[in-house]
Amino acid sequence: MANNYFNINGLIDTSNTVFDNINNLANSSGCFFTWDPTLGKWSVIINQAGTSVKSFDDTNIIGEIALSGTGITDLFNSVSVSFPNKDTRDTVDVVELEIASADRFPQELDNSLELSLTGVNDPIQAQYIASRELKQSRLDKIIEFRTNYEANDVRAGDLIDVTNTALDYSSKLFRVIQIDEEDTDEGNLVFSVIAQEYDADIYSTAGLSYEYRSNFTGIKSKVFNAEIDAKDDYAQGSDIARLLAANLGAGLLRSLFTTNDATETVEQELEFADRATQELMTAGAKTPDLTHATATTNLCSNVATTINLSHDCSVCFLTTPNYTYDYTITGCSASEVDVDLTGTVTLSGSTGSFTFTPNVSTQKNITVTIGNASTVFDVIPVQTKTYNVTSTASTITEGDTFTLTLTTTGVSDGTSVDYTISGSASSKVTVPGSLTGNVTVNSNQATLEIRTSDDSAYNADQELTIVFDSSYVDYCAIGSNSITIAVENNDTTGPITPDVSKPGDFACDYVQVPVIWCGTFDADTQYLKSVTVKKYAFLPQASTGGTAVPTSLTVSNAGTASASVSIGSTVNIDATAGIGGTQIDVITSFGTLPSGGNTHISGTTTTFNGYWD
Repeated sequence: MANNYFNINGLIDTSNTVFDNINNLANSSGCFFTWDPTLGKWSVIINQAGTSVKSFDDTNIIGEIALSGTGITDLFNSVSVSFPNKDTRDTVDVVELEIASADRFPQELDNSLELSLTGVNDPIQAQYIASRELKQSRLDKIIEFRTNYEANDVRAGDLIDVTNTALDYSSKLFRVIQIDEEDTDEGNLVFSVIAQEYDADIYSTAGLSYEYRSNFTGIKSKVFNAEIDAKDDYAQGSDIARLLAANLGAGLLRSLFTTNDATETVEQELEFADRATQELMTAGAKTPDLTHATATTNLCSNVATTINLSHDCSVCFLTTPNYTYDYTITGCSASEVDVDLTGTVTLSGSTGSFTFTPNVSTQKNITVTIGNASTVFDVIPVQTKTYNVTSTASTITEGDTFTLTLTTTGVSDGTSVDYTISGSASSKVTVPGSLTGNVTVNSNQATLEIRTSDDSAYNADQELTIVFDSSYVDYCAIGSNSITIAVENNDTTGPITPDVSKPGDFACDYVQVPVIWCGTFDADTQYLKSVTVKKYAFLPQASTGGTAVPTSLTVSNAGTASASVSIGSTVNIDATAGIGGTQIDVITSFGTLPSGGNTHISGTTTTFNGYWD
């Protein structure tokens, strides 16, 4: 749309100088024609809203600042612009605009600005330029000052900002209208700047309108009328058809008139040969295509949803009408939605919305058509099968254990529900042994215990995400079949993983490790019942690698012949030869469990250097 502001379409008077013709073209296309000293050639600057290219204040303004203004008797408050109108085959037309009385100064006299745009034949563009020039002429503050070499790249037409305490200016914008370079007697480069006050509002198109006119018909095109008041009989229709034959011969129109036998009237049908012109002409009558945007097309019964509507009216040159669109809802009965199945939606400018709430007892596809676009929604009744996951902890430290509880509705006892464990901390999961598996629902509940290991490395906090029943879709957002647990790092020393900030200075670290394990045996069965620690030692923790040493044990099937010991957690100990301290043997893996009279737990030992607790 913005490109229409700068089109050139007119005749050049070859008797004028090249400079005058270029200036005329620049004025018609909304540009400043100026000399660029940095490039050493003439260039143009588009007269449009923009930002400052250079700031001036007490640090680079030399000497005094002169400020002047236009007297109230010299202000323009209306404009009349003549131009060759393409709608009337380039005959001269006139556009007139004026400043509303409420926006004028007290006692302001009528004063009209006269413009001639020989390079513009579009009435919309002519009106826009006239409006801009009129508003710009009322910016009456002119500032003059001298500055140093910093203005070397500033050109006439550029925007600058001025800050001055005495004038109460803080980055006030001006447009440069003249800049002169001079060399002082001391050999310094000085620039004299004259600039006009700037206001971005002069480029607004608010309040402008377009009315098609034709010297040949004397009436408006059908596209701007709901009905054509065509009362002429056949004879009149023939006369008008001959009158408009010139337009057909010139290729401006593709079709003109048809006759209606029933009403004995002539009906006007205009269509411009130029597609861009036709689109512009039909902008006020043809609603542009709509775009639908929704948060989701999967809906739950009794939950409201909104379709956001928008259009890009590429032919709405000045203002965007509040278009009204018909809508229809299909795929359901009138009782299954809270709005009428047919109706209208009115947009505000280029945007709008449509909200409805479905209420279905069986799954249905409901189609909402608004304008030219349709959206299909998959609507289900309120769900009978639901999941909700809770945890004994939302944040854990690596090495901790937590339990998830899956609460269900509509799930039969004995149902197996799959789970998947993922996330950046998934490598730390030791129990269960796999990141995928199943839990069994009984009495609407199932539990899953997850145990993590300590990697003994300094790294960023991580997370675990557990999803139950990966195929489940919760349209209604009643609960959740997934949960995310934060896994915090607990190490301040050790190897630094990538992309983690350095923790600062660190030193060797000794960690307390169980050395002697002792079993308690059931008096009746004489099988292992539990395990306790009798003695600890401090051993050097490995920063990388090392040997895993158990720090906790669990007993399965306690007190029975099938009792077994499992290592719950470990820590990596440095077994490098030559480390100072006392040689200490530590069980790193366990052999066959004792029973009966032999009550001491044994296994494979590794020798480390450390010190006793």
